[in-house]
Amino acid sequence: MLEPARLFKEMGFGIQATRGTHAFLKANGIDAQLVKKLGFGRPDLVDGIKTGEVSLVVNTPSGSQSQQDDAYIRKTAIRYRIPNVTTPAAALAAAKGIAARKRGLDALCTLQSYTRALR
Repeated sequence: MLEPARLFKEMGFGIQATRGTHAFLKANGIDAQLVKKLGFGRPDLVDGIKTGEVSLVVNTPSGSQSQQDDAYIRKTAIRYRIPNVTTPAAALAAAKGIAARKRGLDALCTLQSYTRALR
């Protein structure tokens, strides 16, 4: 998750993270705002989505409680039309896509054209 976080920071995104992820990012030189886990006080991520403070959710859940939280976060993101990615690969693809768009690269290509180029 470091590469997507670094790319998002380089593009000027603010990053919010719960305790464990916050510590991991900080240990790797990436500044993030500490937010509370769902059910452990306010404000939490869902509050940020509802207030418009959050414009993209990157949530890679692990464990049963995380799965329950993920379902609630995902439903809230959908309701407020906020993009939500749930895997490190998707986070990296989103970061690279946003970076390319910011550089003016906005041509769309089909998945088939990318596959042909790899051969």
